[in-house]
Amino acid sequence: MNDLHEAVTLPDPAVKRLLHPADLPQARPLYLRGWWFGRLCSLPIVVALGTVVWTLTGNLFAALAAPIGTFAVGFAASRWHQARAWDFIPRKRQDPTDAGPWQLIAAALDAVALLLAVGAATLPITTAPIPPGIVAYAVGSGLGIAVLQIAEIVLAARNRQNSSIASQVILLAAVITAAVLVAVLGGVAWGPGAYALAAAGLVTVLLAYALWSLFTQRSRQDKER
Repeated sequence: MNDLHEAVTLPDPAVKRLLHPADLPQARPLYLRGWWFGRLCSLPIVVALGTVVWTLTGNLFAALAAPIGTFAVGFAASRWHQARAWDFIPRKRQDPTDAGPWQLIAAALDAVALLLAVGAATLPITTAPIPPGIVAYAVGSGLGIAVLQIAEIVLAARNRQNSSIASQVILLAAVITAAVLVAVLGGVAWGPGAYALAAAGLVTVLLAYALWSLFTQRSRQDKER
């Protein structure tokens, strides 16, 4: 830790043991710059950007290049700024869960981006309908994400993480709204076949999440050994 960071006076551990960069005037500007850059590599915002570019230009290269470039810049800048902000706090006193209102603002921006992406994606459907099977599968995938978010809300409620609950509720409302819009505007004749594809989309999301959770758990166990 360099001299600049050592010169920062931290609150007495008896008053507040765990700290977040937003709690320190010296670290807050770095953290907030990293936070805003982090919004550029948020998955809903990246998807919304690509969808809007595709809708406006119809150019596949532009629709891929814009979000990929934005993600790369946002990810690198966010990691650098936030790492510098966390350097002000000794590791044993770091509290990554206490992001205050910024977690809620991030959830709200992601929710708006998700709805924007759905709106931009459904506009071409009126002129060039996509296969109903794809729409049904997408609706099921959205419902799968909603199921996962409900599970996270229940877990956060058990742990009394109020800010996490509020963030997940905002995103849950956006996902359900997006799924309903796609279901209504997608031109699907809902029947046994469409319901089966929607169920396949839901199961695929849950299975992918289960595999990812297993992978991350094993990786964490390997690091602890």
